[in-house]
Amino acid sequence: MKGSMRRQILVGSCLLFALSISGCAILDLFPSKRAEAPGGSDQELLSRADAAIARKKYDEGRKNLQRLINQFPESELVPVARLNVGRSFFNEKRYDEARAEYQRFIELFPQHERVDEARYHMGLSFFRQMEKADRDQSLSKKAIAEFQTLVSEFRDSQYAADAKAKLAECRRQLANKELYVGKFYFNRGAYSAAIRRFETVLKEYPGSEYGDQALYYLGESLWELEQKGAAKPIFERVLSQFPDSDMAPLAAKRLGVALAPNPRRKPTPSFFSTVYATMTDTLSEVKDAVLDSDLWQTWVP
Repeated sequence: MKGSMRRQILVGSCLLFALSISGCAILDLFPSKRAEAPGGSDQELLSRADAAIARKKYDEGRKNLQRLINQFPESELVPVARLNVGRSFFNEKRYDEARAEYQRFIELFPQHERVDEARYHMGLSFFRQMEKADRDQSLSKKAIAEFQTLVSEFRDSQYAADAKAKLAECRRQLANKELYVGKFYFNRGAYSAAIRRFETVLKEYPGSEYGDQALYYLGESLWELEQKGAAKPIFERVLSQFPDSDMAPLAAKRLGVALAPNPRRKPTPSFFSTVYATMTDTLSEVKDAVLDSDLWQTWVP
């Protein structure tokens, strides 16, 4: 009895073994299709992301780019994907997040051929957030640092020309800020503090459009401090360097010299001519308002 049981178990085991072998053989005859990464290939994911971003569906685009980065970490498209993530945030005007992505790209791929693009958009993101002249200018200074790096390290970049133009605009903004603060101190009689600001405009931002004002108010500050000997050469510089400026007649008055008429300088309107022009404009506006009114229309046959 026991021998019969053993034979049955042995036969059953052999049958199971044979079935398993035959099953494997059958599966080899019909190989299954290799499983693909969810979402498609790296190129497909990039194409979908680009299409979504073009349609301003930024979240959808970033999801596809992140899938590409996660599923194909060794792909040559990963740098492009990271750069495009930054571009999507930039297009959305989410500049802080865009800068973070561009900075990450620069750190991960410092030798990539599109580093100049990342650097340019870093500067541009600061540029787009610059405050007015009477506000904090820290973002203007950061924009200058980025644009200066681009111009210095990537002279042949397609972005270099615009970076130079943006540099000039940032510096103009900083010069305007210094002039604004200088005038603030000047109008409050803090002439020593004002002098430092006007000197900063002249030394750090030479050639700016505010040079004539900075020079004149520097002379005025010295004059108010009873340093007239030092002020006179400053006023002379106003006349020699900025003869067409509105500051020139004021500087000439301080020096006690007659300023030759300049046909390119518009004459300052008198008080009465200004009042007359203002009254004329006001009466004209009143007349137009009356003629357009419903009440007037009812009186006209």
